[in-house]
Amino acid sequence: MGISSQRTPPKKRRERSIFGSIFNALMLVVLVEVLLLVASIYLMQVGPQLNQNAEDILAMQVETRSGYIQSQLNDAQELSSLTSQINTLTQELLDSGAIDLATLDSSSDTAYPLLAAVTPKLISTLRSKSVTGIYLILNTHDLNERASGDRLPSVYLRDLDPDSPPPENNSDLTFERAPARLVQTQNIATDKAWKPAITYRSLGTGGLLYPAFQTAYDAETKLDATAYGHWTTSLYVVNGDDRQAIAYSLPLILPDGTVYGVVGVELLTSYLTEKMPYNELHTSNSGSYALCYSGTTLNADTLTLTAFPVMNSGGLDLRTGLELTRRDADCFRFSKNNISYTASLVPLEVYSRNAPFYEEHWCLVGIVPSSALFAFAQRVQQLLFLTVLLTLIAGFAASWLVSERMSKPVAQLSAEVAKAQNAAALPQLSTTGIAEVDQFASAISQLSSDMLASSTRFLRIMEMASVELAGYELRSDSVYVTDNFFRMLGVQTPDPLTPSSFRAALSAVAHSSLYRTTSIGSSVFTIAQPDGNVQYIVLRVTRIVAQTPSEVGLLEDVTSAILEQQRIEHERDYDILTGLYSRQAFNRVCADLFAHPDRLRCAALLMMDLDNLKHINDTYGHDWGDQYIRQTGQCFAANTPKGTVCSRLSGDEFLLLFYGYDSQDAIRKELSTLNGALRASCATLPNGKTLNISISGGVAWFPEDGTDFKTLKKYADFAMYQVKQSHKGHTGDFDIGVYHREEYAAQTQREFEQLLREELVTYYFQPIFSAHSGRVAAYEALMRVNMPTITSPSQVMTLAHELDRLYDIERITLFKSGETYEQLQQKGLLQKGAFLFVNSIANVSLTPADVAKYQRRFPELLKYLVVEITEQEDLDRDSLERKRNVPGFSGSFALDDYGSGYSNELNLLALAPRYIKIDISIVRGIDTDRDKQQIVSNIVDYAHARSMQLIAEGIENDAELRKVIDLGVDLLQGFYLSRPAAVPAPLAQPALDTIRRIHTRNSSAG
Repeated sequence: MGISSQRTPPKKRRERSIFGSIFNALMLVVLVEVLLLVASIYLMQVGPQLNQNAEDILAMQVETRSGYIQSQLNDAQELSSLTSQINTLTQELLDSGAIDLATLDSSSDTAYPLLAAVTPKLISTLRSKSVTGIYLILNTHDLNERASGDRLPSVYLRDLDPDSPPPENNSDLTFERAPARLVQTQNIATDKAWKPAITYRSLGTGGLLYPAFQTAYDAETKLDATAYGHWTTSLYVVNGDDRQAIAYSLPLILPDGTVYGVVGVELLTSYLTEKMPYNELHTSNSGSYALCYSGTTLNADTLTLTAFPVMNSGGLDLRTGLELTRRDADCFRFSKNNISYTASLVPLEVYSRNAPFYEEHWCLVGIVPSSALFAFAQRVQQLLFLTVLLTLIAGFAASWLVSERMSKPVAQLSAEVAKAQNAAALPQLSTTGIAEVDQFASAISQLSSDMLASSTRFLRIMEMASVELAGYELRSDSVYVTDNFFRMLGVQTPDPLTPSSFRAALSAVAHSSLYRTTSIGSSVFTIAQPDGNVQYIVLRVTRIVAQTPSEVGLLEDVTSAILEQQRIEHERDYDILTGLYSRQAFNRVCADLFAHPDRLRCAALLMMDLDNLKHINDTYGHDWGDQYIRQTGQCFAANTPKGTVCSRLSGDEFLLLFYGYDSQDAIRKELSTLNGALRASCATLPNGKTLNISISGGVAWFPEDGTDFKTLKKYADFAMYQVKQSHKGHTGDFDIGVYHREEYAAQTQREFEQLLREELVTYYFQPIFSAHSGRVAAYEALMRVNMPTITSPSQVMTLAHELDRLYDIERITLFKSGETYEQLQQKGLLQKGAFLFVNSIANVSLTPADVAKYQRRFPELLKYLVVEITEQEDLDRDSLERKRNVPGFSGSFALDDYGSGYSNELNLLALAPRYIKIDISIVRGIDTDRDKQQIVSNIVDYAHARSMQLIAEGIENDAELRKVIDLGVDLLQGFYLSRPAAVPAPLAQPALDTIRRIHTRNSSAG
């Protein structure tokens, strides 16, 4: 049974046509398709990816061209052989009295013997290089004291087409500067700007002569002449000529250190421009190459490149220089004349690291207008936009046609139903030809009788249900409710019962008794019962959309289910031991708070860890440990302000979020109160003693340290463990500086472990030469490493000591150096029969398993292996004996860095090496230091008497080379002879010449 209200006239409501519904739905599909197309284009990053490809191609082209320009410059500045020849000729003329250094630069006549002697050498060098000019300028005086306008003896030759085959009569050469007598004897034409000598112009620190000459002249300790080599940092022209050029000058230095001039080569800007074809940068021929110079590092994000010297092969006006802004590692941006350009920069290595001019940086810059570089990407994006637009237009037209076709028969059927309704009769509907619509029409006639039968069955089902049910049906003009509907809601049935009074009663119940709304929109009410209990009633509503819309609702008693759910939620959200939030509940609450930062205002995330829990568990049992945790949780709950989010994170860790404060000081006051309460709280242990709560904590501040929960939690955890490591029982703030240092140290340790795991090291080899013949006697294997935070062997050794991984370094060094050495031997890149010197750690030796593996892998190499010991700790005699007694090993040891303070006489006696390497600190400057000479002489006498061989390492100039040979060393090593390299170079020619001269002299004396 039920209660029904009187039907009221229906109110007309807004209606939609079937055409509009179909059209809107189809257009929605079209719009979704267009949005998916646009989204896919956006997510695939078509435009940015095409732009990146264009930048990468530009960078690769500039990289390739820079290699060619680098080789041109390196070839041009390789003048060591020429300077050696000139120095030899000069010394011979000085010895014969043909010239005098005191008057050498006074006139061309006094310098003529030298000028005439070196001119053929200059011509030969000019022919062998791709340069447009070569020159020699003589000067023996301080340029700072020389007056502007002085005429200096010189020879200046030019070849305007160095790439063409030279004629036999040198007809393609011209003298720019040379004495008239020299011009006549050489039968070489003079240029229109010819003069017999160069006029010195006081250009400050610039020009051909001043930088290289004066730097060498002022140096107290002379380096090798090549170290003073200098490229001009501004364009220059020969007086009387309009052709611009850059030049590279080397000072001429006699063995006694006298600087008497410079020799150099010239590159005309017109010739260099031909070597930088701008049309290869882009198909539009709109690119430009520029050879640039900067006095500052090229690693900055904003670069200022000076306007001179600039060789621009694309017509872009760069006289005001370049202001580049780095976009990424290889790409830069700049604007000129309101045009945006993209540039790629590649540094050019023109100076060695220890050269005086190392801070002068050169580079090759490739420039293309951004509009030209990214033109293809823009065209592709325009085509995609057109595709989207055409798709939208076609979709609109198709939607219109389909909607018109589908709505016509349905509109006809609707008209017939309206006609039958006005006649108060069952509708007689005609067929439309659409199966589904015709089936719907035939069902309408039977709807009235079916509704009555359905209502009866529904009431019977409700009466048979195991829980109490009630229901209602609401129409715009009437309402029907079951007898128990309002009783289940705890209110009286409205009188009269109308749709409006029904809605008012239901709204009042929702306002006073709503418990929650479910995810599917159902409402749950709490209804107080006379016995004091609470009943939970759920209301599920279904709205029926029809010609006369209606609303059907069902009430169900869900008290048992709700109570069970509340119990499960409480166990899920609250820690059983402390009553605080669990980890999941805390994360959920914080996620909601951090989604609304305005609610947080100034906040602090406090992570705390009990200090004595393990001691209590181990000493008194876990029950007492649980009591300790419970008391701590109770202290948190009692001594934190209302609204503070408290959680037990895990066994002995707690998380607290203080939020909604105006300042940090207000939070610190609450933290101080909490810390005081914790210190005052104590627990009585089974032995009768009391134990105060000791807890260490770390604080991360919102928004100063971070604005998201995950970051603040990580920072608070870091701060807590910093406190536990330094002073337990306190609370400390997060320090970003300490965090970054710890992260850097951790990154370095991870890279070191990766280095050991993947053996990410390579080995270069530096030759060791015989002091008697210059022949290669051995190679020393030198470790090289290149990782983001580990870049030197010294870092590797430091980390190996700290992490106790010295054995891994010893094993990698022996195996990797041996493998690389054999590969080079097989390719014929190393001297056959040469020994291999391998640095070894004195107190580390391979395990028997690794020794056996090494023997199987390198049986022949063992015969040529020399173990080199650098002793920075006490020698481990057992380790040395195990190394010495490896089967098949030559038994040869070398004592490294002798005289450095590490390798002393006791180590020399203990090791009994076959080779003694004299430390670089003794070899450096030995040609002028008698004390060092005496030390080496003593070592030579000691070693030769015991069949040991002496190696002088770190030789960096000819004077040191001559002196150590005179003192009797057996083997030679150093940059002056040959630098370490993946494929080592042969002995430098000047060094070989010196060894041969000394050998010839000693043979004659013998």
